[in-house]
Amino acid sequence: MAISRIAVLGGGPGGIGAAAELSGRGYDVSLFASRDPAKIAHLVEAGGVTIEGDLGSGFVRLGKITSNMEETLSDRQLVMCLVPANAQRQMAELAAPHLAPESIFILAPGSAGSLEVFRIFERHGRDVVEDILLGELLTLPQSARMIGPTEVRLKLPWAPRLAAFPSKNNGRLQEALSGVLRFKPSPNVLDTGLNNVNFLIHPGPMLLNYAAVERANGELSLMNEGMTVGVLRCIDALDGEKMDLCAALRLTPASIDELYIELGSSPAVYREKGEPFGMRDRIWDRYIYEDTPFGTVMFSSLGKLLGVPTPVSDAINTLLGMLERVDFGSVGRTSATLGLEGMTAEEIGDFLEHGQSGPARSGQPDRAGGRRMALPPG
Repeated sequence: MAISRIAVLGGGPGGIGAAAELSGRGYDVSLFASRDPAKIAHLVEAGGVTIEGDLGSGFVRLGKITSNMEETLSDRQLVMCLVPANAQRQMAELAAPHLAPESIFILAPGSAGSLEVFRIFERHGRDVVEDILLGELLTLPQSARMIGPTEVRLKLPWAPRLAAFPSKNNGRLQEALSGVLRFKPSPNVLDTGLNNVNFLIHPGPMLLNYAAVERANGELSLMNEGMTVGVLRCIDALDGEKMDLCAALRLTPASIDELYIELGSSPAVYREKGEPFGMRDRIWDRYIYEDTPFGTVMFSSLGKLLGVPTPVSDAINTLLGMLERVDFGSVGRTSATLGLEGMTAEEIGDFLEHGQSGPARSGQPDRAGGRRMALPPG
C-alpha cells in the first residue's frame, strides 16, 4: 500500500512541523491541532504555515486544519500522533473510534506509549495485532520550534528508531513507512521508549537548577546555562541506570552520547555551551511534567520489576514530586500501566514480540491533578 493520505494529531511545534514537511513533499495531510476551534483559528485562516530552517523556507499550504477528529481521520492511511507522552492516552481515546481499517497509527515520541494505546484500542474493539498497525518512533521526525503563530523553524531531519507493537509486525511497519519517514529499525517499543534522551537531559538538570529556574521565572536556558560539571555527572549516572535496564531487557545499551550521534546531532548540545537553535531557550513545563512521570518514573518502576537499582531516578522522582507537590509515581507510566506487572524479562520479551496478554494486565489510572510551576507555556 503506497501511503498518500496522512493525518497528523498535535498542534504543537512537532505536529505542525511534521504536517508542513510532509505537505511540502506532496502528501495529502490533515492536521488535528486542537479540540477548541478558537485555538486554531489563526492556522485555519492562514491555511498553512510558513517554515524556515534546514528544510528550506516559504509558505506551505496544509490540506485540512480542523478540531474535529472524525473529519481529521476520514480516509487516512497513516495517523501520526505527535503529542507529549502525557497527552497520548487522551488522543488515542479520541482517535480509536474513527480509525480506518488497516490504517497505521504511530506515536512520536513513543515513550513506550504503544503499550497503553494498545489497550485503549482493544477497548474500542480495534485489533492491533492483525488489523491496525501500531508503532512508535523514539522521537519526533524532526526538531521544530514555533517562532510565530503560523511560523515554524525546522531543524535536523533525522532518522529516529522505529518499532511496532507487537514487534512481529516490525517488517510490515518498516515496509509501509519506507520513503514516507526516515527511521532506524528498533527491536521493540521498550527500546524506543527507554532511549528517549529527554528523560535524561530534563528531569535531573531541572531538579539541580530549580532555584535558578524560579528566580528567572522560567527564562533560563537549560542547555546553555544549566549544564555544569556536576549536572552532567547526574545525567551520566541516570544514563547508567537506563542502560542497566536495557541490558536486563536484553536490549543493546546505548549511551546518551551515542544516541545523539545516532540522531545526527552531537553531545556538544549539552556538554558544551551554546544553543542548537541559535536562540536563547526557555524552560517548558513538560521538562518536569512529561519527562518525570513518563520517564524517570518508568525507569524506577521497571527497575523494581527487574531487580535493577535506580537510586538516581528514585531521588529525582521524590524531590521533584516534593517541590511540585505531585506524586509523580501515582500518575506516571509504570510497569502496571504498561501491562507488564508480574512479568519476568523473558515474559516481557515474549509479550513485546507477540502482543499476548501478560499475567497481570492492569487498567490505566486516572490522572491526578497537581500544582503547576509558574513557567511559560510549552
